[in-house]
Amino acid sequence: MSILWSEPCVPPAVDDAVLKRFLRFPMHRPFEGELSAAEQWVRAWFAEHGRPWSCAVTGDRELHEWLRPRFSGETELVIVAVSAGPEAETAAAEEWAQDRPDRYYFLECYAAAAVDSLLRAARLRLGAVKHFCPGYPGWPIEENVLLLASLRRRLTVPGSLEALASGMLWPKKSQLAVCALPEVRQ
Repeated sequence: MSILWSEPCVPPAVDDAVLKRFLRFPMHRPFEGELSAAEQWVRAWFAEHGRPWSCAVTGDRELHEWLRPRFSGETELVIVAVSAGPEAETAAAEEWAQDRPDRYYFLECYAAAAVDSLLRAARLRLGAVKHFCPGYPGWPIEENVLLLASLRRRLTVPGSLEALASGMLWPKKSQLAVCALPEVRQ
């Protein structure tokens, strides 16, 4: 197993289409009025206060044996962890407590979109076509506990990340994934 990277990230520039998907907002409808103000606020807030991070480590023999049924025929597996950081979760709770539900919702959705962007960037960095995560069909979410333990045997993640007994992650805007690297043909 080798560490591929473990680093804080510059807050990703979340594409409008990705943000709208997470907001469940009509793709072709522009943000106007208060929605435009909330969108501008969340981008500025995350650029200033967001502390996202990402890390990746190649899998060992134990990981390959454990995940063989899900990744049959794949050559090398990589565990990837990404997170928007706990700051967004804390700030969203404060917005809710201050009776600002629009800001709360935009921050929750923006942090989720940032995690999606970080995971996509990690996959591209690895040259992987796809990723799979506990919680996807056929992979119990409780296995986040085992996957995080496997990751932590090799490295210290660059930010806060805990797997609850249920398999849910904290901070909640975090993701553990496994990518299968493309086979190199000679």
